[in-house]
Amino acid sequence: MSTKIWHDSYTEDWMRAFPLGNGRVGAMVYGGPEKEILEINEESLWSGRQMEERYHASPEALAEIRRLLFRGKNDEATKLCEDEFLSDPSRVRFYESFGELTVDLGPGEYTDYRKELELSEAIVRTSYRRGGVGYHSESFVSHPADILVHRLTAEEKVITADVRFDRAQDAASAVLDESTIVMNGQLTWMNHPYYGEGGEGMCFGARLDVETDGEVTKDKHFLHVEGASYILIRAAFATDYSVEKYDIDPSIDWKGKLLADIQAAKAKDYEALCAEHIEAHQERFARVRLSLNAPENDEIPTDARLARVKEGVEDPDLYVLYYNFGRYLLIESSGKRARVPANLQGIWAHGFTPPWGSDYHTNINLQMNYWPVETANMSEAFAPYVHFMKMNSGFGVKTAERLFGAGGWVINHTTDIFGRTGVHDLVGCGFFPLAGSWLCLNLWEHYEFTGDREYLQEILPILKGACDFVCDFLVEDAEGRLVTSPSNSPENAFIYTDPDTGERKVSMFTYGATMDFEIIHALFTRTIKAYRLLGLSEELPEKLEGVLRRLPPLRLSERYGTIAEWIRDYEENEPGHRHISHLFGLFPGDQINEQNPEIYEAARRTIARRLENGGAKTGWSRAWVINFFARLHDGENALYNLRCLMQRSTAQNLFDMHPPFQIDGNFGAVSGMTEMLLQSHLGEVDSRIVELLPALPEEWQEGSVCGLRARGDITVDIEWKDGRVVSAVAVSPRDTLLQVKANARTPLKRELLCVGLKAGIPCRIV
Repeated sequence: MSTKIWHDSYTEDWMRAFPLGNGRVGAMVYGGPEKEILEINEESLWSGRQMEERYHASPEALAEIRRLLFRGKNDEATKLCEDEFLSDPSRVRFYESFGELTVDLGPGEYTDYRKELELSEAIVRTSYRRGGVGYHSESFVSHPADILVHRLTAEEKVITADVRFDRAQDAASAVLDESTIVMNGQLTWMNHPYYGEGGEGMCFGARLDVETDGEVTKDKHFLHVEGASYILIRAAFATDYSVEKYDIDPSIDWKGKLLADIQAAKAKDYEALCAEHIEAHQERFARVRLSLNAPENDEIPTDARLARVKEGVEDPDLYVLYYNFGRYLLIESSGKRARVPANLQGIWAHGFTPPWGSDYHTNINLQMNYWPVETANMSEAFAPYVHFMKMNSGFGVKTAERLFGAGGWVINHTTDIFGRTGVHDLVGCGFFPLAGSWLCLNLWEHYEFTGDREYLQEILPILKGACDFVCDFLVEDAEGRLVTSPSNSPENAFIYTDPDTGERKVSMFTYGATMDFEIIHALFTRTIKAYRLLGLSEELPEKLEGVLRRLPPLRLSERYGTIAEWIRDYEENEPGHRHISHLFGLFPGDQINEQNPEIYEAARRTIARRLENGGAKTGWSRAWVINFFARLHDGENALYNLRCLMQRSTAQNLFDMHPPFQIDGNFGAVSGMTEMLLQSHLGEVDSRIVELLPALPEEWQEGSVCGLRARGDITVDIEWKDGRVVSAVAVSPRDTLLQVKANARTPLKRELLCVGLKAGIPCRIV
């Protein structure tokens, strides 16, 4: 199983650096043979702070917007909504880089360069020769010690280097003594028409202990080391952000934490720090092992392997490496010590204004980050998401009442770590009040995979609040259906004809987008099930069932023969749009499945039309398509789109490219590959059907996978040959009926299954 990413040449390029993390602290290791750079991030370092969003909405304005949309006056409705519903300030601020640790050796010729990231150990190693002497460095971010460790060694006492930690703004660094560098800072920002008033925000800082056997000279801002055979750096980072308050908390003794973490780390030598780091990491990473029984090609640098794939050379094991890298990224950005969810770039952002602010987009991107968290056996990494939902559902209560006059809670299409839940950016894309309902599906999935009834009880108020909002938000249209209004199909536009002027116009703003009803179906059916599983006899389930009966059904577009994206059969403005929102019911939902063949086949045509018109241009969109084809049991097209993702949207360090870098494509691809090998969404809750190799492509004829997860708290191992299941092991600690089916090529027999369930639990082959 390939677990090593490596390069044999160096360029000072962030997109060639290798990521490290412990959930809370991230580092991008450049591996420079003349100047080593480690850019640091800390999960909570955002500009801004908790604030009261200002709204101008009124019930009268909402009623008028709805009236205009029902009349087909979409542009007038959009203008009124921009005036009345856009939050003030209209945008959220940025996730920011923490600073840079540099070990500057100065210019010099070097040879035999190699930089590698060993995913199974979460360690970056760099080696090269300067002046005939071998140099070697190792870097990791320890979960147990909560510090960054970087060690540079040489075969002789020849290391001469300047060690510093800097940040280009809002901070100052200083040397305290021959072994200590500190940085103290406070974020500040200026007045901005989009982002609001200027101010002072989060306090933050770093403390570095520098150990060496060389001579040390102090400068005010850096330490100069000469004649050393090693430099060992232990570095700690902290802010005064409180995840419990979802705001800055000046009472937090972050400087005390820095000192305590460094002192504790200094009590252990490098070997001890490294060993405990590896042990803690492998407990999570080693749960899943995937092999496609293909040449590993580990002797070829990873960037060269990627270049060959882009030229059309097949390298199945590179997919294995990419899969392992995606799991690694989620563990390092949302597992271990993480307290807030992985954002658009995980915990690895470059500079102070990263693309899209590296914020949380909730019209697919945050949700996609967590698609593989259960199936690929990283369930603990979901904890920050649960806390995010608890906090934002609380903030969203006020937004629901002030913007819509509704009960429950709401969140729209962007937010941050301070609880912004209003309509941001532009109404066309930013108005997405069903985002919260979609976010609830991830919450539910955690229950389905764990079967934890206490957790289900814990999240029930969040599910109920989302349902309460939807019930109040829905309105009756001229045909007596309950519809969402206003609405959009995220970020996609259509062509309509103004009913008064006959002019053809383009809009994102409408009512009753198909995706809304698929999301509502997923939310309501699962909330109803939650109430019944918990034995609650409240009236809400009956109310939700009544609403479901009045929603518009899924239907086909008469124009295109695809699933209709909007309630009206609008002409598509961009047939190859990156969002394919009306297939939410295929994935991540389960409303579209083979039990309704007409809709199921229409989903296939919908994807084909998007791709024929240049769709899936972004990395995350391509990853979504892999999941679609997996659910359609089409392994060949799933693999084709995985190949396209590698060829068109993957950087040399294997980061996903939107472009630019956006991490959701990495996570979406892990989900898609897992869905190709194992699915468990069919059937009923607590009685799901486990499908083995449902979308196995011809090129993956032989392989094995261990540790995948199925709904019902089931862990599955599969081995296959010639495209057929050779053996499968299913293990669960719970009382459950195991229902199993395999791909069409496998005549699945009971003797192929080793069912590691409790004694007497029945197994049924379907």
